[in-house]
Amino acid sequence: MTAATGEAESDSGAIAAASGVAVNGRAIVAATDSGGAAASVAKRWGERRTKGEFVCIADTYWAMPYALWDVPETLYDHLRDSSSLIIVKGDANYRRALGDRPWPLDAPFADVCSYAPAPLLCLRPLKAELGCGMAPEKTAAAAADDATWLTDGKWGVVHLAPK
Repeated sequence: MTAATGEAESDSGAIAAASGVAVNGRAIVAATDSGGAAASVAKRWGERRTKGEFVCIADTYWAMPYALWDVPETLYDHLRDSSSLIIVKGDANYRRALGDRPWPLDAPFADVCSYAPAPLLCLRPLKAELGCGMAPEKTAAAAADDATWLTDGKWGVVHLAPK
C-alpha cells in the first residue's frame, strides 16, 4: 500500500502485547474497538483510499517468496516515484522485509531496510524467531514475561524506516 500521509512517526523498536500497543506515546487499541480509536482510524483510512490517497498496488511479486530488496525494477521505480509511505503488515511481509535472515534483534530496523524505495512501515505479530530493531531491555522484559514471546503471536512490532 502506498500512502500520502504525514501521520506516521519514527519508531525506535516498540515491542508490545498485541491487545494494546503504544507507539511513540500514542495508544493503538485492538481492532475490536468498534466505536473507538480503531474504528476512527479505519474510517479515515477508508476515506483516504476512496480519495486515492491510499493505493493498493497489485503485482505478482507480492505473491512470490522473494526478499523485499528483490522487488522488480518497475515496481521499485513506481513505489519510489509515487509513495510517501509503504505499509506492509503480517509475519510473511515482515520476513520479506528482513530477507528472512537472522538479524540481531537489536540491529536497527532503518539500517536493515535502508534499501526501501520510500519510507517503510512494518506491522507484525511475532510468530518466528526473526526480527530486528528491538531494544535489548525490551526483549529481556518480554522474555521474562513470556518464554515464547518471539513465536506465540501475542507480541508484535511496529517499525518505521524513514528515508
